Amino acid sequence: MLGGSFKKYLLFVLCFASVFTTAAQDCTVNREVDVFTRETRLSSGFIDLSGASVTVDADKKEVDILFSFKTNRCFDDGCSATLYFAGTKSKLLLRNAGTMNCEGLYHFIFRNAVSVNYQLRKLATAKISHIVFTDRDQKMVPVNLDESMQLKFMQAVDCVTKEAVKLLQ
Repeated sequence: MLGGSFKKYLLFVLCFASVFTTAAQDCTVNREVDVFTRETRLSSGFIDLSGASVTVDADKKEVDILFSFKTNRCFDDGCSATLYFAGTKSKLLLRNAGTMNCEGLYHFIFRNAVSVNYQLRKLATAKISHIVFTDRDQKMVPVNLDESMQLKFMQAVDCVTKEAVKLLQ
């Protein structure tokens, strides 16, 4: 028979493992089916950041990370965003993939494929400390992410991209 202390240890390990399993499965992805095309569209819903909000959307063709600024900014295809990763000197430069607008909308668009794009995988696995957007007038717009924002953003990108790959099957 098992000793009392071993049983307690085993119970502790099982409880601890269940906490991590529950946290890892906390993916809430909104699904919507278009009534005309019958295609499924996935969305993380909006996540509030400092000065902006972000949503991660996906369909069979693409994964779209949309930033919506609280103040109107003009962006076109010549605008860029520099993402700085927490704890490293690593950064990533991404161009606006959306249409020209003055409503403060900025898109990172990635092709949905069976193998996840390197840049998209990096966004899902590495914490971003801040992002500096450059608008059409060459004005820099910083967006800082605190610890909770970093985790929510990473989880949203991770969950939506995992579900988006399933749409291809």
